[in-house]
Amino acid sequence: MDRPATADYPPGARLPLRVIDDCEFVWMLRGRAHFVTETGTTPLTPGHLLLVPPGLRHGFDWDARHGYVHFTHTAVTDDPVLVPVLVPMSGDDPLAGLAAYLLWLGAAEPPGWRARAHRTLELMVTLVLAGPLPARDEAARPAPAARAAVEVLRREWARPPLRRVGVDELAAAVRVSRGYLNRVFRLGFDLGAAEALEGLRLSRAEALLLRTDLTLGAIARQCGFADLSHFSHRFAARYGLPPSRYRTAPAGPSMQDHPGVRRLAHLVWD
Repeated sequence: MDRPATADYPPGARLPLRVIDDCEFVWMLRGRAHFVTETGTTPLTPGHLLLVPPGLRHGFDWDARHGYVHFTHTAVTDDPVLVPVLVPMSGDDPLAGLAAYLLWLGAAEPPGWRARAHRTLELMVTLVLAGPLPARDEAARPAPAARAAVEVLRREWARPPLRRVGVDELAAAVRVSRGYLNRVFRLGFDLGAAEALEGLRLSRAEALLLRTDLTLGAIARQCGFADLSHFSHRFAARYGLPPSRYRTAPAGPSMQDHPGVRRLAHLVWD
């Protein structure tokens, strides 16, 4: 692996068509460029990362400052049909931060920088070949009534302690029947509304049990349970053991193991 670095080229600078025997990441920091192959030209702008596989005849037309690094990777070099991959570096995608970290390693060369750069490149290649993260609005969206219910919960549970919100109250707040709210929750989260609401409060209790030294009574109050007895009863019904034992168990079940609870928690609290 070569040292990650940056380069500046004036307008009109050109790297003629050539073949390299390793892989290269290229990303624009400023300006524009064109990636040129024998089959066409691809514009490059800031916010995108290009993976160039070995053995490809290619060149660049430059008017840009860019970062780059040459490296080898078996997932790329062993694929005889891999083509160049251009992916965005934006939103929740971690690639922009990883690319900036690579440049810092190359410039500062801290102790162990080469091994750290190798690990960073491993992750970047994995992310690039797996494809970009889906945009939030591309994910399957809950029904309008479920989205409205989420907004109610976001407001009600913005700060602890969590107040117990019942299904009837939530249905009235979003102006649907209890039965309809249950149907949209089952469709969107694979749980009835009551089960989902309790699952959220228990998932918060679970985190407080494992990550704080709050008493069980304090956790019960923080998570909207009437008292310690009610909390212990409902916790044991869902987890198979009381909260006192769960706190010291080496590895217990988790509400977050259920995709619906996990998704709902993300919508309400993230």
